[in-house]
Amino acid sequence: MKILDIDKKEETISLRIEDLNDLWTLYNTIAKNDHVTSRTNRRIVLKEGSKGERKQMKLKLNVDSIAFHEFSNRLRVKGTILEGPEDFVSYGTYHTFNIEPGQKLTIEKPKWLKSEIKRLGKSPRFQTDFVMLIVAIESGLATIALITNYSHNRIATVKKNIPGKRYEQSHRNKAYEEFYSDISSIIKEKTERVDLKIIILCGPGSTKDHLKQFIKEKAQITKLPKIVSIQAGSGTESAILEILKSKELKLLQKNVKIFLETEKIEEIFQLFSTNSDLIAIGFDEISNAIEKRAVKELFCADILIRGASKKQKLRIEQLLNGVESLGGEIHILSSEHPTGKQIIDLGSIVAILRFKI
Repeated sequence: MKILDIDKKEETISLRIEDLNDLWTLYNTIAKNDHVTSRTNRRIVLKEGSKGERKQMKLKLNVDSIAFHEFSNRLRVKGTILEGPEDFVSYGTYHTFNIEPGQKLTIEKPKWLKSEIKRLGKSPRFQTDFVMLIVAIESGLATIALITNYSHNRIATVKKNIPGKRYEQSHRNKAYEEFYSDISSIIKEKTERVDLKIIILCGPGSTKDHLKQFIKEKAQITKLPKIVSIQAGSGTESAILEILKSKELKLLQKNVKIFLETEKIEEIFQLFSTNSDLIAIGFDEISNAIEKRAVKELFCADILIRGASKKQKLRIEQLLNGVESLGGEIHILSSEHPTGKQIIDLGSIVAILRFKI
């Protein structure tokens, strides 16, 4: 993200979006009732009864809602029009900005917090196009999830009754063929819609390897990415969570946000069981740890920031500034991922300490 101008008197920041990471940062920065100004296209009806035409113009909106659309690589900011060309718009009516990389915009807040400005200046540099499909599979059961740096979506569960070994092998083979075909159809549909970087097949035994062979030989998927098989305990969602923690996956992909966060969450729970005095939970405990200069890393769920009241924002601001003053790291985790949900279960804000207090 390129910051073009900061006007402290008007409390405005002008910037240019460079990639998906920047859109994610803005998603966690722009709040309801902020004012956002940008160039946009709006349909204008010049003659009654006509479909109208789209005209480019500059509008200022009072923000009502924000939505992050990672697969279309845009941030949708909806609000009521405050400023614009009077000949073409009515103030108070709704409009939606579709903010994309390369676009310039100006954000005005009642008061910019230091942590918010720092967040804009330090937009993360993770691999922005990372999209992975994981298929956890065992005999007759498969769970399929689409995973990115910002979301974790279970898209399908496939079940098939596989005849036991006392039945003829031809019946078993036919059932497996149908089972693999059903899974392959879902994979093919996703490869056509999404630019997958890798497909992970995981589960117990050899079923995952037979699926891999079927996909390569019979599925006829034209945009087939790299496929990797990894051992896991089942064909359920728990196997997918197991694989996200595996060393094999981290070795396959570098600079991936979700893998780094998963590793950190594992560290937190490991400390809970072995050295719980090195964990602080909630505003009061973490504030006390900051005063004693003990905070090493801070983990915060994104919804805590996005849904914060003015009073709570100031409390969060104090914590973030306090951690940064100690040279500590700050991690903002997506609530759309298991890692973020685990932090939410712990109260939405957790810290790892340098030493016991």
